[in-house]
Amino acid sequence: MNRRTARRHAAALLALLTALLLGFAGPAAAAHPAVAATGTGTHRADPNVTVTIRTVPAVPGVRLVFGGQSLVTGSDGTATYTGARTADRQSLRLLDTSVDTPDAHYRFTRWAGQRDPQQAFRSHVDGLPLRADYTITAGFTVQYPVTVAFTDQHGAPLDPSLVSAVQVRSSDARITDLSVSGTTWLDGVVPVFRNSGLTPVPLDYTLRSLVYDGVQLAGAGRQGFRPGPDRHLTFTGAFHDLTVTAHDALFGSATGDKATVTDPAGHVTTVSLGPDHTAVLSHLPRGRYTVEVKAPGGSANPREIQLSQSVTADVTVVSLTDVLVLAGAGLLLIGIPVVIRLRRRTRRTAAGPAPGSGPGTGSGTGSGVGSGSGVGRGAGGPREPVPAEEPEQPEGAEKAPPTPCPGAASR
Repeated sequence: MNRRTARRHAAALLALLTALLLGFAGPAAAAHPAVAATGTGTHRADPNVTVTIRTVPAVPGVRLVFGGQSLVTGSDGTATYTGARTADRQSLRLLDTSVDTPDAHYRFTRWAGQRDPQQAFRSHVDGLPLRADYTITAGFTVQYPVTVAFTDQHGAPLDPSLVSAVQVRSSDARITDLSVSGTTWLDGVVPVFRNSGLTPVPLDYTLRSLVYDGVQLAGAGRQGFRPGPDRHLTFTGAFHDLTVTAHDALFGSATGDKATVTDPAGHVTTVSLGPDHTAVLSHLPRGRYTVEVKAPGGSANPREIQLSQSVTADVTVVSLTDVLVLAGAGLLLIGIPVVIRLRRRTRRTAAGPAPGSGPGTGSGTGSGVGSGSGVGRGAGGPREPVPAEEPEQPEGAEKAPPTPCPGAASR
């Protein structure tokens, strides 16, 4: 073998070794991640991304689909998806928007971490990235069962058939009607968006309306509660006694034989007053009442009573005797001044005019009357003196003989 042949064989062997080395290096590079050099060492880049779907509050058994893969939340209320890093957008669909258990009902409310605010309240979310690990949260409203019963302030049960309406108001200002005889599922916990996340917040309630036999028993905001598992509520209505009596307006004595009572719902009740002229209506619901008493030959104005405790309604009755007495007193007040005036006038008439004040006498200033003789002088000569008028005499008194005029000559 010459030198040229040896060189040819060596080159062929080197090419074969190079091919073998490349054949082993290719699969090894594909099986291991690329190595990136740093100033102090190396680290491997992970091509997979993990997305965590969490429920608030934790709800196990919720089915959903992410990136075409079916998922179910575990006992901690979470599910995870792991896939290759990609620039393609992914979709998330919530299959169970409601989950019912014996103790609670869960209703989907909203998302947090879904990127697009326009899709926060939809059960299907599109356009989710898959470039880095992140968490998306599904918020659920929790409803609890509530049943109700009714008593008075002493604990005595009320007839539920007379309860026509029950309303409660939540701390988020919503009004809800409760079932009188069945179960009502009330929102007990709601997810609230705070600091870019969802926080479960419990709700409180107050009794807003309780209508019993047409009368409103509830005092707004006075009875409150918070729903929870297997919650049985007892609402209390206030009831009081109303005593009805009446008295005479003038003499103050008890009177009346019947009373008519109108309750706040407009129901009218007529009761008879007892021998002591009183009647008691017991266990009446709170509210405004109108009381009217009827008495023989008398009348009374209706009286309004605000029944917030046991009270007595004392009605004033104007009887026929009162009317007669008042009429007589009025006549006396009017008649006495008239009688006094008439008596004075009669006395003045009986006394007559004062002496020397009659006609034909005077101081001499009158026409045809002398200054001292009392006889007038006319143009045709002396005239006969005019006799003075006689004063009126009482009946039965003798009439005094006339006094002759001095200087009169008998003819």
